[in-house]
Amino acid sequence: MTQRKIVYSEIALSKRKAMKRDIKIKYGKERANKFSKRVSKMLSELKRFPQMGISMRNKYGLDCDYYMLFVEHNYFIYRIEDKVILILEIFNEKEDFMFQLFGIMTTSQETLDYWGE
Repeated sequence: MTQRKIVYSEIALSKRKAMKRDIKIKYGKERANKFSKRVSKMLSELKRFPQMGISMRNKYGLDCDYYMLFVEHNYFIYRIEDKVILILEIFNEKEDFMFQLFGIMTTSQETLDYWGE
């Protein structure tokens, strides 16, 4: 079984670096390094088992080949290609990634009204 290589889009790479930097600023270098190690470990598993994430086609009925993997309070959105796993985007669990990626509103109007968004 050939392992695929992890490749980041520019935006995903930038976000991953920013996440580690922000954790380092807020909580210190040790915690940032632990975060980075846990993410790296999960992505290492992804190399071996690329379909361990959730298929967005199956879960949401979308016409796309994206998968999502939840790691350390973040959704890693990726696509499996011949020899690589392309990390397309990374969203914090508090972000509405379905709206940002596909324009699909997942928050009810009642919730928006309540929070004044």
